[in-house]
Amino acid sequence: MAKNAVDDYVCSTSWDSDLTRPVPSKWVPPPLGIHKVNVDNASSEQDNFSSVGVTIRDNNGQVVGALCLPLQSYYSTKLTEVFALEQGVLLARELQLPRVIFESDSLAVIQAINDKAMGSTFGHLILGIFQVCDSFESCHFKHLSRNYNTVAHELA
Repeated sequence: MAKNAVDDYVCSTSWDSDLTRPVPSKWVPPPLGIHKVNVDNASSEQDNFSSVGVTIRDNNGQVVGALCLPLQSYYSTKLTEVFALEQGVLLARELQLPRVIFESDSLAVIQAINDKAMGSTFGHLILGIFQVCDSFESCHFKHLSRNYNTVAHELA
């Protein structure tokens, strides 16, 4: 057992960093007092449609809100994913949820949000999302694997 900061450092540097962390096998609930908002999109250029799905669950995994919204035309996957995130933020505000985690399986969109990419193609939507987020006590955006976003995907 390490007895001081130097021992702690030596001990931590000896850990095998190549060990893979266990990957969750299912959707992971948020901590107590926080709601998790999962969003996803569906788009078909061939069928000329796009839609978004949103599900909001509490720390017990109970659904407290959901949304399925067909859009009036086809939009790119990335733009539709931003629409989905926007709808999730708006629904969480409507439900007056104070602390939320927003999750999407679109890494590019989550990175754009977290980088505050206002100069991007959909920067005006990101700005709107941040304006709504000011109404929350806490608000975080996270990427998750498509495998753990099935409920929002099915809604979309």
